Amino acid sequence: MSGRWNSTARTTPRREPGPINLQRYAFVPTYAGIATFFGVPLCLNQDDLRAGHVDVAVLGAPVDMGLGHRGAAYGPRALRGDERILPNTPKTLVSPSTRIRPCDELTVVDYGDAAVDPFSIDNSMEPIRALVREIAETGAIP
Repeated sequence: MSGRWNSTARTTPRREPGPINLQRYAFVPTYAGIATFFGVPLCLNQDDLRAGHVDVAVLGAPVDMGLGHRGAAYGPRALRGDERILPNTPKTLVSPSTRIRPCDELTVVDYGDAAVDPFSIDNSMEPIRALVREIAETGAIP
């Protein structure tokens, strides 16, 4: 068997820490590309947050433990891919009340979702707290 596909030969590619821009083009409709919150770059760890001098890191907590109509766990994914927000780029986001472009004033990134337990709200709380703490330890606002 070729070493190319051998699991022992796999290595994790090295990259410099910092936010990862997943948008291939300047204008990306929300139904295309890899969804992040308003199309902002993605950070995977504290080194990325620090290297990017991140001010705000958006995280998801996909918890669905209600007794009524289910589906709240899809909230973070739905917000990231809401097709009604066109185009989905940080440069087009403008606050209607202040007319400020938040992404021009702050470095905003998506930090992914907390690893929740889909069967236990109690078991989900600590991973959510841990991710919030991880962000806050870098000086960014979760």
